[in-house]
Amino acid sequence: MSWLINDALKRLVDFVKLEVSTEELQKPPYESYAQIIQELNNRLSVGGNVLDKELVESTRAMIRETLAALIRRRIEKLMKSYELGREIPEGSLFVEERRFFMPLLELRVLETPKGEARELAIVSFRKGFPVLYSVRLVALGPFSQFDVAAIPRSDAGELQRRGIIDIVR
Repeated sequence: MSWLINDALKRLVDFVKLEVSTEELQKPPYESYAQIIQELNNRLSVGGNVLDKELVESTRAMIRETLAALIRRRIEKLMKSYELGREIPEGSLFVEERRFFMPLLELRVLETPKGEARELAIVSFRKGFPVLYSVRLVALGPFSQFDVAAIPRSDAGELQRRGIIDIVR
């Protein structure tokens, strides 16, 4: 039974070592963080056998530390790539990372003349909002809760006062 746990832990630790030692995001040998946790939990309780509680708890603590190191390093790499505008291959992401980062990658800020850019505010919608006709008589929206958009500052100020948006920048 201990070889089952050792095999699963070795696989995880090897992946974490590779991820920590490189600058590029590595293709994970798992679909999701949930899959890693489920596999390790299953191995810790194989066949209903109860292992020494201290051994199980120390193993779980080691798994938590290892997963925390993995997640921290991958998020650092993902955010660095995002900030530098690099492409992040979808096949190199865990399911949970895809759910978080793909909306960020889909955010496209249109090029605007420099003077015009200062007139725009980046906003996040607290709740859904129908089509908005801006001060420039341009139709924007409709928007769903958590949508992010660039809208004229004058419109942003009014929507913020009404509690519909948060101004991000």
